[in-house]
Amino acid sequence: MDLVRQKTYRKTFEIACSELTSLDLEERLAKAGVRFRKEGDSRHIGIPVFDETIDLVIPGFSFASDKGSNTTLTTKIILLHYLIHASGDNVRGSDPIPYEDIPGCRPYSPVFERRVTKPLLAAFGYGRDAFRDAGTSLGGKVEEYGDASFTLRALPKVPLTFILWEGDQDFPPSMKVLFDRSIPTYLPLEDIVVVSKMAATRILKQVRKTYQEE
Repeated sequence: MDLVRQKTYRKTFEIACSELTSLDLEERLAKAGVRFRKEGDSRHIGIPVFDETIDLVIPGFSFASDKGSNTTLTTKIILLHYLIHASGDNVRGSDPIPYEDIPGCRPYSPVFERRVTKPLLAAFGYGRDAFRDAGTSLGGKVEEYGDASFTLRALPKVPLTFILWEGDQDFPPSMKVLFDRSIPTYLPLEDIVVVSKMAATRILKQVRKTYQEE
């Protein structure tokens, strides 16, 4: 990350910390579907993020993964924004929508495709089994869409469904990512691309890890 972007992200992080501190924290956590425990004046908040849990300690805003992985500044911002914006609305589970049908997102569809679906198609367009295995290895729930599909729980109330139609000699591969209709009430619109890219990155890393183990 270049210096200018680093400074911008750092400022965004600081603003999010300040905003969350000004809110009723326990109400925010309840609406986000997140549990916490008290230790003296501190609250330890366990936030499930894909296949790991990140422990956020407030005050102090320290982050630690239960898998020992590094929590990037981008991930920290996403988690804080999720806690700040969580509406408490029910996740419907049925009738999910593609990115372009989320109100306000259609103009950014080319960005979404470039950052999320195209890298996945390059890796899995002709490998539905590898695609499905990568998703289930991350705790994904197998779905019945397309030639291979699964749903990942990016955050407690943010499911993402990845669908692959495998390519063949006559048709190129294609992919869709579906979202619960409640997602704009849990994340700012600009964060939806970011959390989707986080998911795609994890899927790609998982298949690389599988090949290395073999």
